[in-house]
Amino acid sequence: MLYFANFLRHIRYMRDETNRIDESHRKELLKFLLVKTAAVRQGIKPAELLRVRHCYSGVNAEGLRVCLYRSDIYCILGLDYVELNVQEDSSLVLFYNPQTLAATLAEPRNARWLARMGYPAVTSQGGNAELLQRMLAHLVNQAAACELPHEVGVFIGYPLKDVAGFMQRIPATPVHHGAWRVYGGADESLRRMRLYAKAEANAAQVLDRSRGVEEFINAISARKAS
Repeated sequence: MLYFANFLRHIRYMRDETNRIDESHRKELLKFLLVKTAAVRQGIKPAELLRVRHCYSGVNAEGLRVCLYRSDIYCILGLDYVELNVQEDSSLVLFYNPQTLAATLAEPRNARWLARMGYPAVTSQGGNAELLQRMLAHLVNQAAACELPHEVGVFIGYPLKDVAGFMQRIPATPVHHGAWRVYGGADESLRRMRLYAKAEANAAQVLDRSRGVEEFINAISARKAS
């Protein structure tokens, strides 16, 4: 009973501490995560792989040191996610857009390649949503074995040729300030890099104009990719 009472006091303390964070400060603490996940929220990018600290701390307007905890962060972002690696002070998290990611994994070339890597094969039974959950479960299992499976590149919207080329260690194609290593023809890779970079740049501008996190999320969500 004593343990349970202490646990409840701890939960109440965490909630009180979170409530002491005003909107402008909450926005500043989460700026990086909000901008990096904007393309996912809009359906432009299937997923984003980010390391999330378990406590984003700072000093609020009243001069009190506060902490935004991991569970609060997930709730505020409101995105689907899976944790691939959990450490003492941070977690490696895949934030994803269910529709966009399911469609990406179901693309014939991606699906065949992932099936050869041991991932569930696309069948006529079940839909993309069911396939997505089975794919994510396998990715989590892979991450438990090797921390960062290279095939996660397909999940986060890299062209398959770049993911496969990296894993096969073939000579890379030189590109100027590339967001990832390119293999083979660079046109599609550069197109996606520009697309993702533009989404982040636009998100940063929207965030600067927004008074808080909720206003930002509403504005970004209204710009979903058609």
